[in-house]
Amino acid sequence: MLIRDFLNILLDDTLEEARLRHAAGTVSALGFAGAELAVAECRAAMTGNRMGARLKRLLAEARADSTRAAGQPDEPFWFARELHVEWIAEVVSVVLLTARAEAIIPPSRRAALEAARLIGLHENG
Repeated sequence: MLIRDFLNILLDDTLEEARLRHAAGTVSALGFAGAELAVAECRAAMTGNRMGARLKRLLAEARADSTRAAGQPDEPFWFARELHVEWIAEVVSVVLLTARAEAIIPPSRRAALEAARLIGLHENG
């Protein structure tokens, strides 16, 4: 699988999962909008060279924005954006580590399982 295909599937799956949670009523409209923005920003950050550095910068920005929004009416938007950028950065970090490149953030076991599922190594996911 080409890395571009992997990234597109990751982004599309992340957005679809947010869409399903929103439709089920477990995510507010603000939370879904934050997820949509996160996926769009990650898609833009993952074009061209220096993808890891651009995603790392985006994650720092998302965390800062989320912190500033604490207690504000639009907090769910910024929190969802941060969570989705972080999730995407974790899964991409798995791929970076397998290529012996620097991770954006330390990936969780869940992110490693998701990366394996996306490339077809994990048949039970």
